[in-house]
Amino acid sequence: MFIFKTILIFIHVLICVVLVVVILLQAARGGGLSGTFGGQASTTIFGPRGAASALSSLTQYLAAAFLILSLVLSLLAGAGQVTESVTQKVLESTPAATLPPVESLDFGTSGAPAGAAEPSEPFPGEGGQTDEP
Repeated sequence: MFIFKTILIFIHVLICVVLVVVILLQAARGGGLSGTFGGQASTTIFGPRGAASALSSLTQYLAAAFLILSLVLSLLAGAGQVTESVTQKVLESTPAATLPPVESLDFGTSGAPAGAAEPSEPFPGEGGQTDEP
């Protein structure tokens, strides 16, 4: 599997380089790099629009190959990995804390936690005086 991934990565890099070269060779409004590398020779070989259409179709095919190969490589990169959450690993490796039984806890009769002080004054609006005349 390692050799297969290596071959696919090599092909992917090769497609990237060729795609960059083909895009740079296309004649843009400013002439592009096609004029630098014998732009007139390509006109005589392919015709006035033949080189542009050949480079355009080659760009489309290379872009499609780049996209498909990128998806395949991303799927292969995630293949074979165990999908286990980090939280699950921690919970399985750490023993649960030993808690005292519920019956031994003192909750008191008022519903307040044990040791909590009773309020000395009522809250505003609860019995006693109000701010309204």
